[in-house]
Amino acid sequence: MEFILPGLKLLTYFGIGTIVLGILLLLGIIWGRQGPLSYILGSIICVAVGIFLLSIKTSGKIVLNEDTISLHSPLNKSFVIHPDSVAKAWVEDLQDSEWKPVRKKSGTAAGDIRSGWFTLKNGKKAYIALQGWKALCLETEDGHIALFGTADFDLFLSEVRKRYPNLSQLF
Repeated sequence: MEFILPGLKLLTYFGIGTIVLGILLLLGIIWGRQGPLSYILGSIICVAVGIFLLSIKTSGKIVLNEDTISLHSPLNKSFVIHPDSVAKAWVEDLQDSEWKPVRKKSGTAAGDIRSGWFTLKNGKKAYIALQGWKALCLETEDGHIALFGTADFDLFLSEVRKRYPNLSQLF
């Protein structure tokens, strides 16, 4: 089962805008004063940037497979958790918590949507795929920390408990 974090509409608009700009630059070859090569290169760059922005319009997703939990963030490697390797699990309200993400290392952060690597208030580093302030926190046996959740946290948590009964005993 997949839980997809909401897309960033602004990236969609910027992507479409840069593609349109690239096409306008390409059309400028006809009446432009500079050499056509500069218009062609400019239009190729604008269209490529536009396609890139459209490709990362989702801010992240959480995939609950039979034997793994995968957290995905655009422009980052996925973080895969095997429920058997979880040493500690708990539910945390992050607003006034030491587990609150305070500094983005790499990833996206817009409003209450965060995905990627973050430094937490307690100084630890965690991989996050989160919408809202309630998170399921997992610490693996090798010390990696993951915080994840969706806007409808109760539905999300019930799905995690249903799919991973051995993990739900920890929280």
